[in-house]
Amino acid sequence: MEFDKESQQRILRVAADKNEGRPIEEIDEQIAGVLDLHPEFDPIWEEGEMASIPREVNGMIVNPFVHTVLHVTIDRQLKLEAPEFVAAAYQRLTSHGMESHEALHAIIAIYANLHFAGTRRDMQFDALAYETQVNGLDYIAG
Repeated sequence: MEFDKESQQRILRVAADKNEGRPIEEIDEQIAGVLDLHPEFDPIWEEGEMASIPREVNGMIVNPFVHTVLHVTIDRQLKLEAPEFVAAAYQRLTSHGMESHEALHAIIAIYANLHFAGTRRDMQFDALAYETQVNGLDYIAG
């Protein structure tokens, strides 16, 4: 999934289908799953294209569209176990007691920082830094 108009329209369509109780195509179930994790975005999707504007949600500045695309990206990496280290880190974090959604967000944060840093510098995604940082994730239940 890309950060483009097509993805934005797809997310808005899935959000509308979900909110109106219409069946969701299998291919869009991943998006619907992310939307279920973020009910705080539900009223935002009704804004249509304006949903892609960053705003404060639960005390944090969030772009719901970008956040959803990042979730789908990492969910896909986990599902495909590619790269393998993402699935291994997720398993390690959750087996040590980290909530599933929190583990996803930890990985998403690394991916997002590297993706957008590369974009700003017009450079390719730093896969080695991604692997190093994800492998360095740890959680100690307190």
